[in-house]
Amino acid sequence: RGPNNLYQALRVYRAQCHKPPEIRNQIVAAQADLAARGFMVPLTSLPPEKQEMIKSAPFTHYFPWRAVYKPGSVSTPVRLVVDPSCTGLNVILAKGENMLTRIPDILVRLRTKRCAWSTDVSKLYNMLHLSDSALPYSLFLFSPSLADNTMPEVWAMTRAWYGITLTGNQSGVALERIAEAKRDTLPLAVDPLTKERYVDNIASGADDEEARKDQIIQTTDALAAG
Repeated sequence: RGPNNLYQALRVYRAQCHKPPEIRNQIVAAQADLAARGFMVPLTSLPPEKQEMIKSAPFTHYFPWRAVYKPGSVSTPVRLVVDPSCTGLNVILAKGENMLTRIPDILVRLRTKRCAWSTDVSKLYNMLHLSDSALPYSLFLFSPSLADNTMPEVWAMTRAWYGITLTGNQSGVALERIAEAKRDTLPLAVDPLTKERYVDNIASGADDEEARKDQIIQTTDALAAG
């Protein structure tokens, strides 16, 4: 018990510092990309009132994180995944009901279409902005040196993240709200974002190539609006 879990998160961080050099280089590149997108920011770069809110919180939560290596992935060979289960955070967060579309239903619908298309929603979880009240519980340790003898900098994660039990449902609700908001102006985006989606993967189709093209354009426009 204490005001934070800094020691626990620091121990997991230092384990990442012992990864092979080629993995460490990709970890640094992955974190730099997340920072460039604004998904996480140095604690010291936040406005003073937000820094004070975090420092004065009764408890501050540091996400233990690990690098997941997917050598076959073109876009994300290394993903930084947080582990809030080991801190107990996932235990107290409300996961909600299972809202996932059944994969057999998606595939059956797909097979009734003459022209198919598939995609995934890029960085879906990271598109969700956290409210300021979540910042004291969304801290992240990192240093580009990845040296275990160097104290890492404290970062604040400003977006939702992979590995947190409620993020999947939150992102699903966000996409359904986008579909509903654009139902009248972008009607062809509704089914791909609701009935033909599994988490961030979409498998949809139409009866001819022109209709498929229109469906793709409207789905892209709806996501951009979101």
